Amino acid sequence: MLYLSHVLGPETPRYGNAGLCDLKRVRCLDCGDTSNNTDLSFGAHTGTHIDAPLHFDATGQALEAYPAEFWCCQAPWLLTRTAAPGEILSLDDWQADLEQIPEETDLLLIKTGFEQFRADPPEASRYIFEGPGFSPEIGLWLRTNRHLRMIGFDFISLTSFTNRPLGRIAHRAFLAQEPSGGETTLADPIL
Repeated sequence: MLYLSHVLGPETPRYGNAGLCDLKRVRCLDCGDTSNNTDLSFGAHTGTHIDAPLHFDATGQALEAYPAEFWCCQAPWLLTRTAAPGEILSLDDWQADLEQIPEETDLLLIKTGFEQFRADPPEASRYIFEGPGFSPEIGLWLRTNRHLRMIGFDFISLTSFTNRPLGRIAHRAFLAQEPSGGETTLADPIL
């Protein structure tokens, strides 16, 4: 079995260690309330999350603009390959693996093993700050050569906190109508 998410809690690693993940019990059966209830407060980038085109494209769609059937993927593909802390996953190094992805794939899941640092408190800062990340060229190649709707991976963000400028470019490569800030692409974004 492959879990695609984690339980949220106060110790949940967050991108750049910013913000809080606050779960507050506001009603409790054991305290005489008629139900259990919890208020949740956390940023959009806490735990498993999806970036919409609007995240890096002012004219891009927000998550709520996608119809329900968009989220039902029929042809997922799992790519397993290790990645080192801070490694930028380049098209030169990954193209052979990417070419193995069937063209009908709509959801690409990438397992690098980096998630191991998430569960190990002494290594959690490595997960938070030094994750691997995608080069923009991978996003552009996937948009041009495959028909993905979404991509998932076992590190905290598309690029690590230590590579934020590159991360902004990579996000646009996956999400924006004008990935490089000039040319418009007709390829659908990859959330």
